[in-house]
Amino acid sequence: MSIAEPALLVCTVGGSPAPVLYGIKAHRPGHVLFVCSKGSAASVEEQILPALEARPAWRLLLLSDEQDLLTCVTDIRAGLAGALEAWNLPRETALLGDFTGGTKVMSAALVMALMESDVQFTYTGGGQRSKNGLGAVQDGEERTLFLANPWQALSFVHIQQMADAFSGCQFQEAERLAQIIASHGVRPVFFSALALLSRAYGLWDGFCYAEAAELFDKALPLLENAAPASLKPLFEQMRSNGFALKTAESELRGFLNRQQPCPAYLRDVLANALRRREQGRYDDAVARLYSVLEKAAKIALLCDCGLDSSALAPERIPPQFLEATPLLPGRDGTLYVPLFKAYQLLACLNHPLGLCFMEHQETLDSLLRARNFSLLAHGFEPVTEETCARLQRLVFTFLNIREQDIVRFPALSASVLK
Repeated sequence: MSIAEPALLVCTVGGSPAPVLYGIKAHRPGHVLFVCSKGSAASVEEQILPALEARPAWRLLLLSDEQDLLTCVTDIRAGLAGALEAWNLPRETALLGDFTGGTKVMSAALVMALMESDVQFTYTGGGQRSKNGLGAVQDGEERTLFLANPWQALSFVHIQQMADAFSGCQFQEAERLAQIIASHGVRPVFFSALALLSRAYGLWDGFCYAEAAELFDKALPLLENAAPASLKPLFEQMRSNGFALKTAESELRGFLNRQQPCPAYLRDVLANALRRREQGRYDDAVARLYSVLEKAAKIALLCDCGLDSSALAPERIPPQFLEATPLLPGRDGTLYVPLFKAYQLLACLNHPLGLCFMEHQETLDSLLRARNFSLLAHGFEPVTEETCARLQRLVFTFLNIREQDIVRFPALSASVLK
């Protein structure tokens, strides 16, 4: 924050008006909130305001107990909110916090109440003091000191929360916390880039591949340029993630536009299912596992057999399959095959995926029935962790995918980020 720009000055008022007057004249704020005890309140209108050539907009905040720290912090936070509202100022208004005057409790409370805001702390000091250098600064000897916000030293709590949110795939929260950390001047370039990258991972986790890839390309170089060398292994994993993201996005476009196979895309949906399971969201995980099975059949039929499972021409279906398997009517006189029948059709066409399905049909049927009666399908019972784990193992085996080939998002360590 530029200290030269008009801001809202929040200052504690003690027995001497001199430091308050000096601060107002030095900072020239557009608004002043005077934080007073019962004993110092009168000096605002009797001594401070009359001594100013140009008066800023001002309000008086009278503390209910200037000797109680918690009460003072509560009063200041409430009083500031009321002042911002009364002056029609946004919550993000730049603040100057001057804690020169008032009791020690008032000064401590002001810092505590404002430290999470966009604030520049100031203190009026000087070389000449009364009481053999131990008392108040003598009039005319004042000097303004600009002090760092202690929030920067205490930001480890937010950094820990941000790392935990990112590692738990709560990317919206990770982005919010990284922005807060950056806004308080804690390695702003690094944490702003980390906020951007958190948004990219969130978009990816929501299957918005193109937007995520664009943000990856923008955020990762910024992050690497602002980071210490100790984070090199993390960036190697992130670069690998970025490549996997672009591969999945490219393959999906290839399938949709040119009916090309997309194994990396299927693996990415599986990876998404694993993240939901790790979060304890078993219904969400099973819904994604079911989607992988459904998409695998659709892709095999279209790419290998030239058949669209959502719009099958009856004349292209083997007669023996039509005789044994009633199909649902689709659009324009075509037929539609759901998951099980899609695999049965693949088996009838001697496709390896269909033949493999027939080997696992009984197990798949029992597990998918549990899915069909789940909360996110047609029933009312949540999926259990055991059912989710069994279906996950079966999908990996059935599609011949190794779990070590699944993309893993990085986990952040707060100790490394500090």
